Amino acid sequence: MAASTTRCGLYWVIFLLISLFSTGQATRPPVSSSLDTRLANQIFSYVNESISPCDDYYKYACGKWGEKHEYDNFMEITGLIDQKVNENIVTLMDELEKRSLRPNTVEAKALRVYQTCRAAKSGTRSSKHYLELVPPNDQISWPQFTIKPQVWASNKFQWMETLGRLRRYGLSNVLFKLEVIPHMENSSKYIINIDSPSFEQKNQRLQSVTLTKLRLQLLGVDRRRARTLASKIKALEASIRHLAETNVSEESSRDLSLRELETLTRGKWRNFLNIVRDRRLSADYELQVDNLDYFPALMQLLENYDREVLASYIMLRFVMFLQEESMDSDEPIACAQEVRGNMELAANLFYETRFIGPDKLRQHQADVQELFGHLRKQFLLKLEGNHLHLKRSQMDMLRLKMNKMTLNIGNMPQNVNRTQFVAQYYENLRLSEEHDYARIQLELLQFRVSRWFEQLEKPVANSCDFFYISDSDTGMSSTPYYMLRQNIIIVPYGILQEPIFHHDAHDIFKVSLLGFMLGHELMHGFVSGGLIFDSQGNGYESGLEIIQQDRFSEGMSCLNRNETDYIEEREADIAGIRLAYDVYFGPGSSFSQTQPSFTSVPLKQFFFLSMAQFFCGQAPLGIFVEHDADEMRLRQVLINFPAFADAYNCRKDLDNMHPSQKCRLW
Repeated sequence: MAASTTRCGLYWVIFLLISLFSTGQATRPPVSSSLDTRLANQIFSYVNESISPCDDYYKYACGKWGEKHEYDNFMEITGLIDQKVNENIVTLMDELEKRSLRPNTVEAKALRVYQTCRAAKSGTRSSKHYLELVPPNDQISWPQFTIKPQVWASNKFQWMETLGRLRRYGLSNVLFKLEVIPHMENSSKYIINIDSPSFEQKNQRLQSVTLTKLRLQLLGVDRRRARTLASKIKALEASIRHLAETNVSEESSRDLSLRELETLTRGKWRNFLNIVRDRRLSADYELQVDNLDYFPALMQLLENYDREVLASYIMLRFVMFLQEESMDSDEPIACAQEVRGNMELAANLFYETRFIGPDKLRQHQADVQELFGHLRKQFLLKLEGNHLHLKRSQMDMLRLKMNKMTLNIGNMPQNVNRTQFVAQYYENLRLSEEHDYARIQLELLQFRVSRWFEQLEKPVANSCDFFYISDSDTGMSSTPYYMLRQNIIIVPYGILQEPIFHHDAHDIFKVSLLGFMLGHELMHGFVSGGLIFDSQGNGYESGLEIIQQDRFSEGMSCLNRNETDYIEEREADIAGIRLAYDVYFGPGSSFSQTQPSFTSVPLKQFFFLSMAQFFCGQAPLGIFVEHDADEMRLRQVLINFPAFADAYNCRKDLDNMHPSQKCRLW
């Protein structure tokens, strides 16, 4: 595995040298152009000059963003990028409709998904239709669909059997989690991990009793029965949540055979996994278990529980899951998202072939790899500064992890014929000929889950051959993300366009925006949750030692002065801006410090203005998932970065954006 990774790294070194030789320099000197002027004017159009940048930088830099985009269908800059990608996918689908496609080709299957989304009757999108297609088992329907609910054959309902059937469509985190992940101590192989459920996010639990009652009524339960049943269902969920939160183990994951797990928990795990995997598994089959004490408590709770209540709870959580996975619109943009979310690799290939092309792709790869190389260098310089007073062995481990970190541009394997690869990947995807939205969705979900579980039979791919089998939300997003266990940053093709990136733009635009985004993702390998894994994605003691050191603990306490549930995102933000800034302005920078002709704003101020565009938007507070609101994030980034206060001459402790106490880890 290490040898393959080295070959991949060597490939990129050669690739970059060829690209740099062909351009004659590592970085393009700034030249005034209509492109630079257009990008700068767009940034300036969002600025509210009535606000002091030292008082509230978000309101200053982003104050007119909402006004400028009042009638647009996106809420922030990454939404703008995704809108452009979706429009291109619509164009591509329109082109495919005019072609005579061979049946069962990837193009034909993607077009089938798009056309079904566009043309399916509304009844095929209903939750009731989904549930009719996926009953609890082959003998009974859901209790709500029985002509006389009071005579529902509850004795035929087995909750683990039903969960096994639903897990084949991707349902997890209901009563317990089941995921396919790299082994904690040997990331070269995948293993099934079972854990207690989470309830922190809104989509991880039912809503209020009143809304639960309304959901039941929409599924055909009469009003009186729905009120009583909703209360019982919510009480069940509260009991499960209590068990999950009171049976948290501090022990690391345990590897157990199915025989051992059944003995320890009294659950029918072998039958459950036989259903999930659609094959018979040996009693010696091993899986990884977290929070083991939760499971016997769960089995005891559910042993004699009202089966109608339990079935209804599982049913409602399945409906919530399906609603998140489905588009509630048949508009072209929504249906383009459908294709991206459910057939991401195909959409990536189409996008690369139709809208990028080989020459432009090579240039994009060279540009992004070069920028990443600058960020890597800055992190290694900061590591050598040893702000955390690390041991030499700890620094060596972190240096190795940084040097082994790679980029995957486009979420595609690097050393294959991509057209053949994508065709083979979707070869076994079978889609209904009917315009039945729910049926097609279930077929897509089942295909994706089967691909997840196929990883158990294969070694983990090296960094050159790796691609991520994403969930729908990730598949339809153009935002870069870090794969913690693989030590890889995925850079979707969509992000490599204006206003975030353009090859011919002045370097200040590229470093301030894409540089910050990549710096943020890079730092996820070195935040508190990332440090516990080494360069190969295996858990290691040295990372825990770093987290427990006084300097690290002090830095974490400082960062959490304004308390957040997303401390790792804050760590990555604050360290990421330092990396990007020092890439451009730090000692030894290869980037021109000459004031560009397209703006009179000092270059360092312009860097922060450009970077702030990542956070500008008009998204409501409730929409942010696993991140603080953008306004809070930008404020925390800048109040903890002395270079910002220097650039704007803010007054220490007199201006809101320049408190004397600055927090840092690295």
